[in-house]
Amino acid sequence: MHAWVRGKGYRLPHRTIAEAASNIGTNSVMLHRYFINCMGQDFRAWRTALRIEDAKRLLIEEPSLSCAEVARIVGIHDRSNFLRQFVLLTGCTPDQWRKKQQA
Repeated sequence: MHAWVRGKGYRLPHRTIAEAASNIGTNSVMLHRYFINCMGQDFRAWRTALRIEDAKRLLIEEPSLSCAEVARIVGIHDRSNFLRQFVLLTGCTPDQWRKKQQA
């Protein structure tokens, strides 16, 4: 999993747990159990958190990128879904978060 994260495999849109499992040499049942038992969350929630952390980094390191561009880069192609997930995990919109970090 560490190699998959380092390679930014989470950025690939519409990837399922089965595809991620195949990429790391296991099956989806085992990977699902790993996430629930060891990570305390399911694969989708974990992947979303990785994407939002990546987006937060990009918002700071690449200030010329729009929020829509950042969303696409991290693998979330629906802008409203990106905004909803970002607010859920950070408590503010990407624009608000960027401004807070720059202050």
